[in-house]
Amino acid sequence: MIGRALVLLALTGTAADSEDLPKKDRERAAKSTQHRAPTAPGTRATRVINLFNGWTHEWLAIEPGKKVPQATLDRFLRDHYTNSPNPMEPRLAEILVSAATHFKSDRVIVVSAFRHPKYNLLLRKKGHQVARDSHHSKGDAVDFNIPRVTTEALHAWAKDQKIGGVGLYLQSGFVHMDTGPVRYWSGE
Repeated sequence: MIGRALVLLALTGTAADSEDLPKKDRERAAKSTQHRAPTAPGTRATRVINLFNGWTHEWLAIEPGKKVPQATLDRFLRDHYTNSPNPMEPRLAEILVSAATHFKSDRVIVVSAFRHPKYNLLLRKKGHQVARDSHHSKGDAVDFNIPRVTTEALHAWAKDQKIGGVGLYLQSGFVHMDTGPVRYWSGE
């Protein structure tokens, strides 16, 4: 009898709505209902690009051609040092998806995105190669790489886009792209 009651409770979803459950469990239950049904046989599964934030260890799945909600993008690309989100340039998500699509990859590693001015200053004081008026601090830059794609190949692709600034950081293994004026440079 108890087994049937638990199954009924799970099927009706009453437990997920219950205020008696911890907030974390309610949120997890709410998220689990947002997943799609499995793809029907004979149809193609929706392709997604998985972004991985190397600092926060979070993932963000993006369907090519679909707009990412601004708050989601801001949170995902937030400054890891202060944990503060910032309004990010929406084209950054398009850039990352476009790069992954071009190289037929389903994964992009975000090395750096928004950088709080305090963190930017800290990096400058420690001798890191960061611009005083960094586009990262304006929310319109991203440093990234794509697994199994050489940094040189990614850099060549980025330059061909003529979207904005493109930096090659060969030793560090990433490419910088921003939506500022078109310009090119190399760093470590």
